[in-house]
Amino acid sequence: MDSAVQGIPGGVIESDEGWAVRFLTPELLEYRLGRVACLVNVEYSTERHASHIYATESASMLAPRLREHLIQAATFFRGNYVVV
Repeated sequence: MDSAVQGIPGGVIESDEGWAVRFLTPELLEYRLGRVACLVNVEYSTERHASHIYATESASMLAPRLREHLIQAATFFRGNYVVV
């Protein structure tokens, strides 16, 4: 069963699975899963004209589906975002 993901007021993207993503700054995302939170770096690539979301730097046993969740959330962001 696919989870429902939606944007909510205040710029937060959340899922009915209990995770949420929001920008703290243009270069930094906060990912939350229940009581677990981690910061994820975002960097704009002038070569590719896209912002890269560095999920691999923040992956851990506490957030094993981080990359998948960020890919889902990125569809709600304005602009061109690539999860790497």
